[in-house]
Formats: sequence, C-alpha cells, structure tokens
Amino acid sequence: MNWKTKAAIGVLLGLAAAEAYRWLTTQEQKNRWEGFVKTHHGEVGVIATAAGALTKSPTLMGTGIGLAIHDRDDASKWFKQGT
Repeated sequence: MNWKTKAAIGVLLGLAAAEAYRWLTTQEQKNRWEGFVKTHHGEVGVIATAAGALTKSPTLMGTGIGLAIHDRDDASKWFKQGT
C-alpha cells in the first residue's frame, strides 16, 4: 500500500471517528466528557498530524487531518484557554 493510500485511509478514519462521536453519544455524555476534558477534536487532530509527521506515519497524519477538517468551524477556538 502506498503512502497516499495510507494517508487517505487515515483521513477517512478521522472523519468517521468524529461523526461517530457526534451521532452515537447523547448530549449528557458529551457534557460529561467535555466537562472532564475540555478540548476540541481539531486540537487532537493537529497534535496527531504532528506526531504522524514526526514518526513518518501517513495513517496517523491522515487521521489527524480528518479530525481537524471535521472541527474546522471551531478552529478559532483551538488551543485557547477556557473555550
């Protein structure tokens, strides 16, 4: 499997994980989780993309990109204290 295919699979995995969280959790579960760990999945995506680049893992980079793309509307809030 070539690099582009692995990266594309990663992007699809990231998007699928974000959509699964969106559709399969109740609002109560989201509130509990977000009260415990206040982070955007776009932030996790940026970190996963950087980790994938450092480890030369196209699948991890792609997964991070997928998470970041899914949360792009909240990008202005990423890495800000208390958002």
